[in-house]
Amino acid sequence: MKKRRILLRAFGSEEIERTLEWVNDDEVTRYTGTSSPISAQEHKTYWERELKNQARRTFSIFTSDGRHIGNIGLRNIDWIARNAELYVYIGDDKFRDKGYGSEAIEALVEFAFERLNLHKVFARVFEYNERGMKSFKKCGFTEEGVLKEHVFRNGKYHDVTILGVIRKEQRSVS
Repeated sequence: MKKRRILLRAFGSEEIERTLEWVNDDEVTRYTGTSSPISAQEHKTYWERELKNQARRTFSIFTSDGRHIGNIGLRNIDWIARNAELYVYIGDDKFRDKGYGSEAIEALVEFAFERLNLHKVFARVFEYNERGMKSFKKCGFTEEGVLKEHVFRNGKYHDVTILGVIRKEQRSVS
């Protein structure tokens, strides 16, 4: 899947080592909900299992010049209800706050609706993730609800906002 500045490529074993650095980066895990540190073996075992999971599709985000800058995917794909949860992170800090995440979201939503024939895509965003809220809203997602005090981070509870987009509401941000 290609957009103006990015290319999404199926996540493979060659990306596992690069992403280990990112999942152990506090700036990334602050927004993803994952715990760190994670050992290289734990990370490898996790991805070996997840790459076989039929309820998940994971892609690496590459710049047009071939630099791997992050990952995006659909998880918990419900093939009956035809919905899935979208997650995204830009691991390479030089590419944050520059619109790459929004381009990746748009590309994956198009894939979800056009190729996987999903009806709805949703995302969970921590209340303090203003960058994430902005990106999803830019891509046509709307707020559907709030999970009150749903996550515990840095010694306190935080709300999680659920945002979603339905196939017929999809619009292009390009």
